[in-house]
Amino acid sequence: MESSMNIYILAPENHKSGGAELSHQFCNAVNRVTDVKAYMCYASVEKPYPMTMDSPAPEAYRIYNTEHATSLEEIDRQENVVVFPEGLTLSMLHIKKARKAMWWMSVDNYLKSTDGDSLAYLRDNVEFHLYQSYYAKDYIDKNLPNSKSIYVSDYINEQHGQFIFPAQYRQNIALYNPAKGYEDIKPLIEKASWLKWIPIINLDVSKIVLLLQSGKIYVDFGNHPGKDRIPREAASDGCCVITNRKGAAAFEGDVPIPEDYKFEDPAASLDEIDALLHDICDNFEAHQKHFEGYREMIRGEKAKFDKDVAAFVSMIKG
Repeated sequence: MESSMNIYILAPENHKSGGAELSHQFCNAVNRVTDVKAYMCYASVEKPYPMTMDSPAPEAYRIYNTEHATSLEEIDRQENVVVFPEGLTLSMLHIKKARKAMWWMSVDNYLKSTDGDSLAYLRDNVEFHLYQSYYAKDYIDKNLPNSKSIYVSDYINEQHGQFIFPAQYRQNIALYNPAKGYEDIKPLIEKASWLKWIPIINLDVSKIVLLLQSGKIYVDFGNHPGKDRIPREAASDGCCVITNRKGAAAFEGDVPIPEDYKFEDPAASLDEIDALLHDICDNFEAHQKHFEGYREMIRGEKAKFDKDVAAFVSMIKG
């Protein structure tokens, strides 16, 4: 592969989300750990997701020091590779010459944005597949067998895990994300009304860290469309994590917590979960130790991310 190859990473324009931040982290990593130059480029968040040129990085992601493309002509050259997140696959139609890579950050977002009806197009037009979770790898293996694929995951904000508040000072607080799986967690909140339940919503990182270091439990009964960040943030800040077995939560490589903290059907296990919540609150230090392996994995994610990015660049150099 010629040394003039550049990598362009697509993200939604003027949009803040875990996936958008990850795209900027990826661009930053390519420029830090490889000899290939990477640039951001952006697409409208409205269907059919047209690419927008000379759009700057959102303010929140300027810490990653990324540069951005200024023209489609600059991007769409045979020697280049364009990395598309799974939610912007329709933007691939704008690229005629450059090689295409698809980054599966969320299987569910792909299905939501395409109804899964673009698999034949992906099979014929996408050269490389990156998967953020083993849940995504499983989907690729089943639906796009024999693809060139590689694990490129992510890492959480480094404000998490800096200091774990002493266990004896934590309160009987359970935290949850109301944007994911609220209808499934609502019966538990009603049953375990003896606990103080706090939603994580509309808070900046420093406030989320404070909350997660004050409480004992984080519950997530959402659909786990990829290897979600908030469960990892909660664990790294010292909480015990309870999940269902949907999506990535079913995969040990994505959510490696003890099986006693995962529930196949939370609605049918309310008594069992309530008893677990009581036991965690009464014996918090013992339960907290059960998550040390998960926290160790989380601590190593940034270094692993850099290695994964370098391996991807080696793959596309071929």
